[in-house]
Amino acid sequence: MSEPSSLPATQAPHALRIARGRLWLATGAVIASAACWGLATVATKGLLETIPAFQLLALQLGGSVAFLWLCVGLLRPAGAGREEMPAILASGLLEPGLAYGLAVPGLALTSAANATVIGAAEPAFICALAWLLLGLRPGRGVAVVLGLAISGVLMVTLSDAEGLGQGRLSGDGLVGMGTAVAALYVVMSSRLLSATAPLSLAALQQTAGLGCVLCLFACTWALGYEHPVAPSWPLLLAAGATGVIQYALAVWFYLLGLRFLTPAVAGLYLALIPVFGMAGAVLVLGEVIGPIQVAGAAIVIAAIGWLGLLQRSSQ
Repeated sequence: MSEPSSLPATQAPHALRIARGRLWLATGAVIASAACWGLATVATKGLLETIPAFQLLALQLGGSVAFLWLCVGLLRPAGAGREEMPAILASGLLEPGLAYGLAVPGLALTSAANATVIGAAEPAFICALAWLLLGLRPGRGVAVVLGLAISGVLMVTLSDAEGLGQGRLSGDGLVGMGTAVAALYVVMSSRLLSATAPLSLAALQQTAGLGCVLCLFACTWALGYEHPVAPSWPLLLAAGATGVIQYALAVWFYLLGLRFLTPAVAGLYLALIPVFGMAGAVLVLGEVIGPIQVAGAAIVIAAIGWLGLLQRSSQ
C-alpha cells in the first residue's frame, strides 16, 4: 500500500482514516485478548481444584479446537500453503502445546494472581526475541513505555505483604518458563500472518498443540504422575468454555492485532493481563490485594495509554 502522501488529495484523508481504523481495531483486539487470558486464568485455577492439570488442559484445548474449526467452516478464511505448514505446526507445538504444558501445571502450584503477573513479563521476552530474530529494535518511546509497564508489574509481583501470590517457587518457575516459550511463539507467528488468516492460523496451531498436550497427558498418566478423574457435565462444560475463552478467542484476537502491530508493541498490551487477572482473583477467588498492587496496576494502565498516544501520533 502506498503512503498517503502519494495518493490524490481526495483519497489521502480516506486512506489515513482506514489506517487509523485498523490501528484502533488491532489495539482493541489485543486488549480483548489480554482480558480473555487474565480472566480465564482465574477460572482455570478454580477448575484445577477438581481436575488434574494435563487432563484439564486437554479438555480446554479440545473445546477450543472444536470451536475454531467450526468458525473456519462457517467463515472460510484464507488457509495456509504447503510451504508455511511446517512452521505453523512447529509454532503450535510451542503455544499452546509446550507453553501451556508448562504453565497450567505451574498454575496448580501457585495462585491465579501470581500466574497472571508472571505472564505479564512476556513483553520483555518478546522485545528481546523480536530484536534478536527479526531485527526489530524498539524505539526510545516504546522502550520507556516498556520500562514503565514492567516497573508496574514488579510492584505487583514483589509486594506480597497481604498474601498475594502465595505459591511455591516451582509453580512460579514453570509459569515463567511457559511465558518465555509463549514469547517465542508470538515472534514466530508474526512472520506467518502475511500468508495465513488469523483464524486459520489459530486453528492449525492449536490442533498441533492439542496433539502435544495429549501426548503429555498420556505420559503423565502412564508414569503415575496424574490420575484422571470423571468430571461432572457442568465441569466438562466449564472446562470447554474456559478453553474457548483462553485459547480460541484470546489467540484469535491477538493474531488479529499482530496483523497491524509489531510484536514488540503488541506484546506491551499483555501487561494488562495481571490487571484483569487480579480483578478476577478478587471477585471470583476472594484473594486480597493491597495498595501497592493497585498502584502497580495503575502504572501498567497509564503505560498502555501512553503507548496508544505514541501510536496515534506516528500515523
